[in-house]
Amino acid sequence: MTYRHILIPIDGSATSFKALEEGLKLSKLHKSFTTVLFVVPTGIEYVGIYNHQLIKRALRREGEKLLKEAQKIADQMNIFVYQRIAEGKPYEEIINTAKRLGCDLIVIGSRGRGIIDKFFLGSCTERVLAEAPCPVLVVKD
Repeated sequence: MTYRHILIPIDGSATSFKALEEGLKLSKLHKSFTTVLFVVPTGIEYVGIYNHQLIKRALRREGEKLLKEAQKIADQMNIFVYQRIAEGKPYEEIINTAKRLGCDLIVIGSRGRGIIDKFFLGSCTERVLAEAPCPVLVVKD
């Protein structure tokens, strides 16, 4: 099977960057379009936090920084990547982005930033696996 468009969501965790490297290897092998996605989480994650806009701006800046890191890794492998930042529930944005872009593979880390995220969000990876419109490759840490 040849993949035409691979989606790689990152969240700054070591596992997401391991998934990035594996996704980029597949992209190079299949000569695929590749989109790297960072999602600024919104909603329940902000319960009890006073200044929502300040937090969102900080998370967006963090996402831009992480996408630059991802671009450097891709550049070292001579792979062009598209970069996207979305806002919303991470698993929903990953699924919606894959649908909108017509991705035929999602490469995602087995776990994100930690137990707190799992407590608030549920497992993003599990939800993506359950609802993705295409195959999902889960990269373990």
